Amino acid sequence: MDPELQKLIEITTIVKAEDNTNRVIMFGDDLYFSRFQRGQGDQVQLTNLDNFWINKWKYFGLTWSEDLQNFRFLRTSFIFFHYSFEQLRFNKVNCINEFDNDEKSRYFNKLAGLNLCGMYHHGKKCIDLLEELKIINDPDLIFCKKFRETRNKFIEHNFNPNKFKLTTDPFIWSLGSTDSFLKIGINDKNERSYDVSVDYYQDYYNLEEVLVKIISDF
Repeated sequence: MDPELQKLIEITTIVKAEDNTNRVIMFGDDLYFSRFQRGQGDQVQLTNLDNFWINKWKYFGLTWSEDLQNFRFLRTSFIFFHYSFEQLRFNKVNCINEFDNDEKSRYFNKLAGLNLCGMYHHGKKCIDLLEELKIINDPDLIFCKKFRETRNKFIEHNFNPNKFKLTTDPFIWSLGSTDSFLKIGINDKNERSYDVSVDYYQDYYNLEEVLVKIISDF
């Protein structure tokens, strides 16, 4: 396997990698069912977390500090992370349901792409704040770093990932499928030498679980 592709697999949430030249699966299980297919799940109800946030504000009292401000930023980033995924789900399903209407289907697909970018952007912001506040649990750190690098390499800096010679090209049209794989073309010496996939539903629920566990301890 190309060493740069191997490194990319190690540091991101890639679940599958395909060699398009030889038509073989290089990493992951070809029979892996996405989270969308296994069970689309239910997001946490934000109101169920209100009392935990109230406890945190009581802890700080009336004294302002940088930590207090960062906890405020964390709450806002978590809310944006939550609603970005909620809207992604809504627009993805609309895209699928409008399959026979090409114009509407493409419209909802683009909205889903916008929501996907928001989900990874705000999720990464949450992770940055957890580290700044030193409240992230060690067992969760590996996944959180992979989530952040998925955002960095495929969403934010996709055309020129830092420290990589290859370029990546996420296919937003893949959001309109009946799975939750974001397909990403890897361009090395040739266009789309490889295709890799991340399961953005699973990425969301994994990070939501980490965040809810931390917030519930406030």
